Amino acid sequence: CKLVGPCGEVELKEGVIVAKRHIHVTPEDAEKMGVQDKEIVKVACGNEGRKLIFDDVVIRVSEKFATAMHIDTDESNACLGASEGEIVK
Repeated sequence: CKLVGPCGEVELKEGVIVAKRHIHVTPEDAEKMGVQDKEIVKVACGNEGRKLIFDDVVIRVSEKFATAMHIDTDESNACLGASEGEIVK
């Protein structure tokens, strides 16, 4: 893997992962949302004409987290960078 940025580049021969799409959730928000740690959900999001459902999204609950969904750039581009979504069970 080669990372290139404004301060230079770094080449890694090993240790590269692709993180599974996930949602960090506080315990309080998990209770409000009706989800549990390690639960797998779907998330519907997108704008008019570009709506989609992300499947196989893991919930990660911890008091150390702020509630936020983490997806990669290609996934974000697929829904035109939607900033809100709805958990679908």
